[in-house]
Amino acid sequence: MKRINGNAVFPLLALIILTVALSRQMFSYTSFGKLLDPFTGVVQNENEAALEKPLSNFKIGLSDSVSVFFDSRKVPHIYANNETDLYYAQGYVTASLRLWQMDFISYLSAGRLAEIFGQSGWVDYDRIQRRSGIPGAARNAVALMLKDEETNKVLSAYTKGVNAYISSLTYKTMPFEYKFLDYKPEPWTVEKTALVMKYMGNTLAGYEEDFGMSKLMLVLGEEKFNRLFPEYSAHMTPMVNYTASKGQPLVNNIKKPDYLDFSFVSTTTVVPPSTYNPKLGSNSWAVSGKKTKSGRPILCSDPHLNLVLPAIWLEIQLTCPGVNVYGVSIPGTPAVIIGFNEQIAWGITNGTDDVKDWYKLKIKEDYSKYMLDGNWQDLTYTIEEIKIRGSLSMKDTVYKTVHGPVMFTRQFPGNQPDLLNHAARWELLNPSNEFLCFIKLSKAANYNDFTAAIAGYSAPLQNFTFAGKSDTIALFHQGKLPVKFPGQGKFVMDGTSSKYVYKAYIPTDSLPHVVNPASNYVVSANQRPADSNYNYYYNGYFSENRAGRINQLLEADNQFDIEKMKTMQLDNTYTFAREAVPVLLSFLQNAKLTAAENEANKKISGWKGQYDRDDTEAQLFQLWWDNCKNYTWDELKTYQFQTKFPDDYLLLDLMKKDPADIYFDKLATQEKEEAGSIVIQAFKTAVVQYENDKQTKGVKWSDVNRVSMMHLTNIWAFSKTGLPSAGFPEAINACSNNWGPSWRMIVELGERPVAWGIYPGGQSGNIGSPYSDNFITDWNKGTYYSLQFFLTKAEAIQHTSCKWQLN
Repeated sequence: MKRINGNAVFPLLALIILTVALSRQMFSYTSFGKLLDPFTGVVQNENEAALEKPLSNFKIGLSDSVSVFFDSRKVPHIYANNETDLYYAQGYVTASLRLWQMDFISYLSAGRLAEIFGQSGWVDYDRIQRRSGIPGAARNAVALMLKDEETNKVLSAYTKGVNAYISSLTYKTMPFEYKFLDYKPEPWTVEKTALVMKYMGNTLAGYEEDFGMSKLMLVLGEEKFNRLFPEYSAHMTPMVNYTASKGQPLVNNIKKPDYLDFSFVSTTTVVPPSTYNPKLGSNSWAVSGKKTKSGRPILCSDPHLNLVLPAIWLEIQLTCPGVNVYGVSIPGTPAVIIGFNEQIAWGITNGTDDVKDWYKLKIKEDYSKYMLDGNWQDLTYTIEEIKIRGSLSMKDTVYKTVHGPVMFTRQFPGNQPDLLNHAARWELLNPSNEFLCFIKLSKAANYNDFTAAIAGYSAPLQNFTFAGKSDTIALFHQGKLPVKFPGQGKFVMDGTSSKYVYKAYIPTDSLPHVVNPASNYVVSANQRPADSNYNYYYNGYFSENRAGRINQLLEADNQFDIEKMKTMQLDNTYTFAREAVPVLLSFLQNAKLTAAENEANKKISGWKGQYDRDDTEAQLFQLWWDNCKNYTWDELKTYQFQTKFPDDYLLLDLMKKDPADIYFDKLATQEKEEAGSIVIQAFKTAVVQYENDKQTKGVKWSDVNRVSMMHLTNIWAFSKTGLPSAGFPEAINACSNNWGPSWRMIVELGERPVAWGIYPGGQSGNIGSPYSDNFITDWNKGTYYSLQFFLTKAEAIQHTSCKWQLN
């Protein structure tokens, strides 16, 4: 849907009717007459004059004049004379570009969607969101943040700026989604900003496997569980390697907790699949000048997040005395989250630690008390009012324990009966002030400033990559990570004993970190933060393939430049596939193959594990390897709960070292299979599947790997779907379905920063704007934009065509 105009009224009417018919999740829409009014309705949302023509002396309530320069890609470069006006202007400009997006996410995070959509299933969503504790956590975070003078100043200014824009709106100028869904923006608050940040934290740290792991431990037993799901692997590429410490043996065999039995973990045999994606991650690395052509450090960052429209990020430059920073911000929050200034650059990846744990409680029938250490404790509660569009409000009781909120009770069991009367302990729910970290990073001039900025960062756990102009590089696993005994938090815990309540956090200076390593590079790609010599136990959902590939490429070259870094970020190699193919092929040597199978054998023999757009071997390998896993782990598929397969490297090692292992024997057959027969059967089936795919959907990887960016309303007409793409979840270029590199950035620090970047979307959140998705095609092709970082206001004047003068 692009460039809405009067000539498009009838096609637009048809589109809206179709959209309403297909979008069953929506409950209430505006009247078509009001929406299609040519003077105030949707036609007016094609008007992007504000991004094309200068605005002079536009009064929004600033203490001094602020200049905003929009470059050709409509990136705002904001110049203010003080920090208060700078962040006021950031709030105003962000709202002018992305108001509905940031507002909608605050509703989503707060559990308020029934206010927009009415009943239609959204009340249950709102109840679950309130019971998760996130809205209350946002309120508590605000109370903490406003106690800090600097944070208070920035958040208050940003909030006033957003409200200045909201107060200027009429129905005519209101973002399209408000008209379409027939509601109005309410005043922005600091709490809304906190809710947006908690939403991002939930996305990154909401995954857990406590119930699945508990049941796997019970059905497999300790020996098999530790064999199939070891804590550490020879294929690890940890962020930081530690020297072996006396008295710190390798923790690779987790004991089954004494309390853990089937009656403890189950009210039913079913554990529903998680809605969170454990693959959400990122890449970030930095190399010192000793490994670059120019002798200057280079930092690269590409966070992998859900691909949505409007895009997660907004590109921006913020400048005032003491601040000159460029990068991406999250609409609804101040400052720059990932970016650079004249002296430093930083990137962020998800820590992927397990920071969400479940406790089974013993609760009185009337929900007045719960048992802890043999004593009844008061079960505290709050009453939440859930407003429902077109209906009366409802009240819901949210219970809390020392462990955390109780998600599901007899009054509201939801769709997860296993979670009945369980409490969630989640670091995201504790008060914290992440904004101060990013406010300080914007002004940081060196390594010491950087470490001071991130020192107070708490949640969600992130990896911060650093490069300084003075040629210092560093990597920190940063956040609040509890001190655990081995296995703690991996399984559902006994909520009746304080033994399982965390008593302390790993000291900040003991968290995994490295500064100026001998390798002259640092790498963070969601791998384990530390090796088995690290003094503290931790667990999580770590990925090793991307880190291994990045390390391999960085180790092999000492003449890096920006072009080589672009090639690295776009690398489509899956190192595991490259290693697995020769092993699999060895089992085919004496097999009887048909002509089609021989052709497929020949085809994949020369493949190098590349998931490029036109590659035709990647799909054959995927089919073959998936069949190998399904045939080998058929025992695990019989369990009546959501489970996962062991790591792919574990299976490959079994094939190489123990091909007669019992797991290769298929349950459905009488003969005893070994690895060879499994691999051959898997290959023969894969060839049939491959030939069928060739006749139907195609076998080029871009035929298989279709990437989509859904609009936040989940309406296909407002989305970009089915883009043929290169990449693979375990490749550096981790493009897959609806998530992947949400921002690619490369920065070389020198006399002035030289930077390139791109994200999948556009600066405007207006679906009728040419600037709402104009980056997507280039992003999908692997194109980068030069990031115009202006050192002075004079440079901004010289290189931009649209200026707002705000007062």
